[in-house]
Amino acid sequence: MTWNFATSHIGHDGAGNLTLEVCHRRADYGNRFGGVFWLSTPPPPDGTPELDVCCPLCMADRGLTVSGAWGGPARLTCVCTHSWTPRLPGLSPEDVLRKLVRLALASDPGPGMPLWRMRADHDAEPPTPLQQAVHPYVADASRALNRREWQFSDSECSVASNLLTRAGCRSYWSPEALEALAQERRTDEDHLKWVHENLQALEDHGRTTRGRLGQFLSDCAAALRPAALLTMDDLEPGKTWSRMPPVLDDARGALGSVHVVLTAGATGDVDY
Repeated sequence: MTWNFATSHIGHDGAGNLTLEVCHRRADYGNRFGGVFWLSTPPPPDGTPELDVCCPLCMADRGLTVSGAWGGPARLTCVCTHSWTPRLPGLSPEDVLRKLVRLALASDPGPGMPLWRMRADHDAEPPTPLQQAVHPYVADASRALNRREWQFSDSECSVASNLLTRAGCRSYWSPEALEALAQERRTDEDHLKWVHENLQALEDHGRTTRGRLGQFLSDCAAALRPAALLTMDDLEPGKTWSRMPPVLDDARGALGSVHVVLTAGATGDVDY
């Protein structure tokens, strides 16, 4: 996905940390503030001097445009039309783009500043390859459970219950537990760790479980194996209902569909 947005100012502390000021123009906001917002990220901590990112040709440090494809190097373009790849201490050009995009999104002035206004290819839809990859196994297992062609044995129920417990799934949520869940603030790092741990659990149980459940777990784990390679650098921002990066939302959704099958098989409640 290619990103393209204008900034008011970009700074850095010489140690891999960036600061950003973005000018948002909101034609639909009204005239109370002129429809223009200057939003800044916090300055460097502990009074660290902030260094300006300047155009190497005209030395301008305002009005730079950031562009680049996620995972690729950032390109900065000055108002004088000069374009270059920034080389900043402690950051690769790829990290510069990732950090600037995340900082720009964090300075979102609220509803009405959708992500597509920041993307050059705003018509592109993030793919959901993991849910598509696991769907045949989930659909086949769901069909068999619904038709009573497959009923979990005691040992299969035990394996399913263990996996569901590790995933934090509960058959009953008390009002207090639901309130605590609503107040919980999990980061993308937390969600990615959950994906890695639960995928590893599927692989481990798939190797040690016999019969149809073992085959189901092994097939699902193999289909979801690309999720085991995901790192924070792969989590490109995007617009999702969960507010998670699309690839992370996809991975959680894919594992969630597997957990639905395990819940149905372990409880016998297959009319879904």
